[in-house]
Amino acid sequence: MTDGRRRRGWLGALAAVALLQGCSAERDSTPFTADAQAAAASIDDALIRRVVAEIASDDYRGRAPGSEGDAMARAYLAGLLDAAGFEPAGPDGRWEQPFDLVGMNAMQPERWRFARDGTAIDLAQGEDFIAASGVQRARAELTGAEVVFVGYGIEAPEYDWDDFKGSDLSGKVLLMLNNDPDWDSDLFAGNERLYYGRWSYKYESAARQGAAGAIIIHTTPSAGYPWQVVQSSWTGEQFELPAVAGEPRLEIEAWITEAAARRLVAAAGLDLD
Repeated sequence: MTDGRRRRGWLGALAAVALLQGCSAERDSTPFTADAQAAAASIDDALIRRVVAEIASDDYRGRAPGSEGDAMARAYLAGLLDAAGFEPAGPDGRWEQPFDLVGMNAMQPERWRFARDGTAIDLAQGEDFIAASGVQRARAELTGAEVVFVGYGIEAPEYDWDDFKGSDLSGKVLLMLNNDPDWDSDLFAGNERLYYGRWSYKYESAARQGAAGAIIIHTTPSAGYPWQVVQSSWTGEQFELPAVAGEPRLEIEAWITEAAARRLVAAAGLDLD
């Protein structure tokens, strides 16, 4: 279930530390024009560190959208822009342009049960899985949906890669690997993570297949961060833009640990490897 509410978000500009003027349209033999080099030389790393240290301090309380700390950060950045001689470009001479955000706070069940042929396994919230609503309504629910392993969950014709292969995945829950193929430099971009490897793409890709839910298998190497980051980042209020009519959406967007994924796959008589 979710506690959904609308909040006002703000699009603000970050303070510029260098202003490039009068750049020549012709390129020098050097990689950058003289103007570009001069602008780069004018960047003050001490100023950058000071700004980052300021808005990252405890005084701003995490700067969550719509919070008091968020308002403080926006006012601070607007003050820097004003002091640097910039002029506001927002409506009515303001520094910021307002837009709508939807806040979702998922009340996750303590257990997530998966059953097959009379055998069931229970996964523990936080320890084994993290789940969030993929829909902007009071309740998101999965009951009796089939879990299907779909590899990386990537459909990339330019790389001649299709994990779905025309399968009908409507109403299924897609279990998928994090990241994108990286074991061969000829696959995608090798070790460079493309958008295909991002969690946001995974959920969007599953929704386009008509799936009811998606579960990403977390490993520290594939994600680049430990499970604790998933635990902290995907609990509490989450924000997104208002849903568009007809936009593909998942009921549930979830993460699962590698150990829990192995138990889940083993319950189907298969091996994750």
